[in-house]
Amino acid sequence: MSRSSPRSLVLSLTLLAIALPIGAQGTRPAVPRDTTQARDTLEAVVIRATRRGGTAPTSQSTLDRATIERTYAGQDAPLALQGLTGVTAASDAGTFSGYSSLRLRGIDQTRLAISVDGVPLNDPEDQVLYFSNVPDFMNSMQSVRVQRGVGASAFGPAGFAGSLSFESLPLATTPAFRELQLTSGSWGTNRVSVEAATGPQRGFAAYARLSGQETDGFRERSGNQARSAFVSAGWFGARDAVKVTGFAGRSTMQLAYYAASEDELRVNRRFNPMSPDERDDFWQAMASVQHTRSFASTAALTTTVYRNAAGGAFDVAAGDLLNFNLDHGWVGLLSTLTWRAQSTELAAGIHLSDYARDHHLKVRPDLETRRYDNTGFKQEQSGFVKAGRQFGAVEVNGDLQLRRAAFRYRPTPGSGFADPRIDWLFVNPKLGVTWQARADLALFASLGQAGREPTRTDLFAGADDLDAAAAAELLPLSQVKPERLTDLEVGARLTRGTTTLQVNAFAMAFRDEIAPIGAIAITGSQLRRNVDRSSRLGVEVEGALSLTPTLAIRANAMAMRARIAEYQDEASGIIYRDVRPVLTPAVLANLQASWQPRTGWETILGLRHVGDSPLANDGNAALVTPAFTMVDGDLSVPIGRQRLRVQGLNLLDTKAYAAGYTDGSTRYLFPVAARTWLATVQVTF
Repeated sequence: MSRSSPRSLVLSLTLLAIALPIGAQGTRPAVPRDTTQARDTLEAVVIRATRRGGTAPTSQSTLDRATIERTYAGQDAPLALQGLTGVTAASDAGTFSGYSSLRLRGIDQTRLAISVDGVPLNDPEDQVLYFSNVPDFMNSMQSVRVQRGVGASAFGPAGFAGSLSFESLPLATTPAFRELQLTSGSWGTNRVSVEAATGPQRGFAAYARLSGQETDGFRERSGNQARSAFVSAGWFGARDAVKVTGFAGRSTMQLAYYAASEDELRVNRRFNPMSPDERDDFWQAMASVQHTRSFASTAALTTTVYRNAAGGAFDVAAGDLLNFNLDHGWVGLLSTLTWRAQSTELAAGIHLSDYARDHHLKVRPDLETRRYDNTGFKQEQSGFVKAGRQFGAVEVNGDLQLRRAAFRYRPTPGSGFADPRIDWLFVNPKLGVTWQARADLALFASLGQAGREPTRTDLFAGADDLDAAAAAELLPLSQVKPERLTDLEVGARLTRGTTTLQVNAFAMAFRDEIAPIGAIAITGSQLRRNVDRSSRLGVEVEGALSLTPTLAIRANAMAMRARIAEYQDEASGIIYRDVRPVLTPAVLANLQASWQPRTGWETILGLRHVGDSPLANDGNAALVTPAFTMVDGDLSVPIGRQRLRVQGLNLLDTKAYAAGYTDGSTRYLFPVAARTWLATVQVTF
């Protein structure tokens, strides 16, 4: 793929947008108009079956289309979500994009269930989605639901610490529009994105987006050049709907997944210890076909088939310049049956998937010889049944998921040992109650369990290939135990006019948690291992208040006590008791004020505080990421039918560090970018 600047794509993308068959033109609305309720029902049935609404007895937050329109400028999804309750995010490049990651209640994203329109996105081996592979993904989303704790069952791995449920733009209710977005700003950041929707036309509707973006990154040699596309098309009949969705992306990055030491950061805040020769080039693509059939007005059956594929290579300097190659293919089928009556709702779903990923190593400059060549295979079969029943002001929900996951490893030929394999079976029950105590007050409680298998990295202690010596140490695969969580959530929601308030208390008790140990593998993956018992107890508060018709306040906060009961450092043999887990802040808080002095104008001022986070499980108060408070600002003004947004991030130029690790004596930290400016022009055709 050409690595030309996104600026060179402006003309071709604009011409494409103009050429698309568009009906009535207009600006994409923050909340699409409902055209036909039946059509909306057919398109959204999977979302409803896997994502409970505002009455669910769980702690959750939603980033809606209106908020995405107001704040999004092309940044990776984790960075776009970091203002939500309990969320922290980091990018190894320091800003905008790169290898970005998200943590929820201090728990990393490998233990979150990630999906789009109900289709699971977690890579079965790594159990993570590399958002850098799908740049500008948020631009095509209608909403993102962040559910904390075990929550309701979905497809793919269990929502162990929570879930990220993405919903793409609904075709049946999105009017026609064409829009070009141009973003430019600090650290060589540029983006061009063109998107268009046809709106419903005789039962058909379509949407498409093309994007190109680049950034030099805040850290030295941490640049990224990326391209992406998103397409969906559908036919909506009286009782049937067929929807095809596909997206693809490719990024070429300068690697920065090694942090800098404190001494290096004192000299140069942007220092990157990785070599200019250490780069990567990865692509990812997914396509799905969904059919929904409604029966009368009470039931619907939806079946989706999908294929997900990704591949690429990255170079790591370790004496020689090692060229690690990855390539996977993944197919799946999921189906849901939903039924509603006046006071009862039932949903059942099944999911089958088959996955294979090749790993091989070359050493530059010889890219013909493979030093090793192994393959991981993963299969999953799962199903869930959910039921909800209304008893006057009380709603009771039950949920049971059965899930089998099986992993098999085919070693490099000649390794001297047979293919190791392992199966896991999980039974994940949940029970919840919501009481509508008053018209404006709901109380809820839920109790659930979830189990999760180790990732391949966990099983192999960070190794990308097993030789005979490593196999003797790491096999059988049952040495790493699956982790289990029991989660209790109790809360209240108050809605009074324009004022909303949610308070939630949680108690998470883990057995055999696969916890980070504060070190990384040569490939950049976090190293983890089992700890017998651990827990997270906390309170979350979020709310919104309109002080005047033009001034609104939003805020959220989390206070948490997270502990590992007993942790033994393998190198020293020392046992530590009642210690804080790695990269888990005790306090998070966000405050945002929005002022609309006149129609179409808006100014947003945001404050974000992140408490200190341990870099090791040893209770050493010196080995932490320092707490920080940052201020961001946003100004949006209409210019005719167009719109200009100017965003200032880290306005006070705070020295902040979003993540890191340690060797036991030195802190290695990932800095957050210094004061950053971004300007976005939205052009409507």
